[in-house]
Amino acid sequence: MKKKLNLFCVLMLVLMAAKIIMGFVFNFSEGAQAFKQGWDEGGKAAEVSSSGFVGSLFVTLLALVCIFLLIRSFIAFVRFILNVNRDKVFVWDNVPLLRWTGWGILIPIAVFSVYDLLAHVPADKIYNEGIDTFVFSLFCLIVAEVFAIGLKLKEENDLTI
Repeated sequence: MKKKLNLFCVLMLVLMAAKIIMGFVFNFSEGAQAFKQGWDEGGKAAEVSSSGFVGSLFVTLLALVCIFLLIRSFIAFVRFILNVNRDKVFVWDNVPLLRWTGWGILIPIAVFSVYDLLAHVPADKIYNEGIDTFVFSLFCLIVAEVFAIGLKLKEENDLTI
């Protein structure tokens, strides 16, 4: 049973890493073109609007928070896998790790989806790009709650005579 759980966890970790890498690779060309266009337009503009600066600063800070959450969720998931490898499957340490993984993925995907909607990206494109990540984050949150309920039941069972 441990081998199956390890296999599934490593597979999920590889898929999670591949999704992040492929997202950067596919979006890099679009981001580079947008950066070049913004650079050219910025050089031509005589004045800089303060509201544009504040808005871009807010978007940049929001993106940095989302990147932090994604990195933190990836680290939490790796720590969960290491706990499973050490035969610490049903322990309280795994519940916050799974919650970090779930929320650390759910919040950025929600923020990116709202940003794309405000940028007039078609909803079907947002759905196709983000649904698998959304489902994985909800799955992690559900598993965390199942672990928490199971551990509470185990503690109550240990207290009975």
